[in-house]
Amino acid sequence: MSDRGMLWLAQAFYLVSLLLTAQRLRRGEDLPVLQRLNYAVMALGFVAHTAFLYWRGMQVGRCPLTNPLEVSAFVGWAAVLFYLVVGGAYRVSFLGAFTAPVVLAINGLALLLPVDVPAPELATRSPWVEAHAALAIVAGGALALAAVAAGMYLWQEQQLKTRRLSRAFLLLPPLEQLDVIRFRLVVIGFALLTVGVVGGFVSYQAGGHWATVKIAWALSVWAVYGLMTLGQAGRLWRGRRMAWGALVAFVWLLTGFWGVNFW
Repeated sequence: MSDRGMLWLAQAFYLVSLLLTAQRLRRGEDLPVLQRLNYAVMALGFVAHTAFLYWRGMQVGRCPLTNPLEVSAFVGWAAVLFYLVVGGAYRVSFLGAFTAPVVLAINGLALLLPVDVPAPELATRSPWVEAHAALAIVAGGALALAAVAAGMYLWQEQQLKTRRLSRAFLLLPPLEQLDVIRFRLVVIGFALLTVGVVGGFVSYQAGGHWATVKIAWALSVWAVYGLMTLGQAGRLWRGRRMAWGALVAFVWLLTGFWGVNFW
């Protein structure tokens, strides 16, 4: 099987996970057997996803972050990684119902790109180049899952406000727990992003290959999440406002990334 075939296989597992969890939400039943099966399917998807990144890395001879497909796949991989950790630690199995479609969309768009050619290797290489890029992408995975938790928060809050509770309502985590999960993921993502940005400037000094628009975009993303972290840490913004902030910030991260690369 080719490396892209492994990514398609991972997509198939994520789709099965989505369908399993959606069925549980629709029926309003928290069946332990289906919960364990769903977690196992997501884990199998993660294994296939990891195999794709490993094989692609062996092909290009370096960290597989050389084109938009590889970067997008890396973001999706990191999001699933954080889901497997957070879902087990907080017992938030239904987080997979919201994580799976996000990862399916990110990977699907990348797989449908007409061009999948690794970027040429830089003449001047620094270990900071790959290190800062990998850290920034892993940060993106944490921030993606933070956006997922924010979406769950807003959906549950909307049901409370309208008093139209679905069968899935009682199966979802409490609003307070979702807020804590989202905040901690933003803090983790921001910390990794900070290290990645510092590493980016070090790699720029070593190779001088960054475009001005990329530097501006990276700093804008870092500043947005920095303000969010300080705002909630100082209890200036909480709850619904911060949930919307996590969603909008992640959309800006994704659209900015695609725009910068096409620029």
